[in-house]
Amino acid sequence: MPGTLKAAQFIITLEVVLGLVGLAVTMAGFFFAFDWGILPALIHAAGSTALFGWLLGRWSSRRVYVRWAIIAAHLLVIGATVLDLALFSTVTWQAMVGQHILTWAVIILLLLPSAGRWFSGPAS
Repeated sequence: MPGTLKAAQFIITLEVVLGLVGLAVTMAGFFFAFDWGILPALIHAAGSTALFGWLLGRWSSRRVYVRWAIIAAHLLVIGATVLDLALFSTVTWQAMVGQHILTWAVIILLLLPSAGRWFSGPAS
């Protein structure tokens, strides 16, 4: 596996770990306050963490669809954030790029030619 893909795999693992921490904090906030406004954040945290964890589990299959599914999932997370920011009129470059620097890094690393060659190879 190329070093760029090892870095991408590490970043996704870090995203899953941080997602689990965020999920625990969000669940604690929801059950402590029973504030139904937290429920969409809870669903987003649970869904994105589960999706990233599932895709990370499929990493070793080296199938092409896994690469594109990871890219699509990361773009979906960015899109959901932009939609949320647009609804509240707070879209800024800092919010789109700065808060998602790891997400953009994974997308860029998986779009490199070495990632394409590795994901189209046979599983080992």
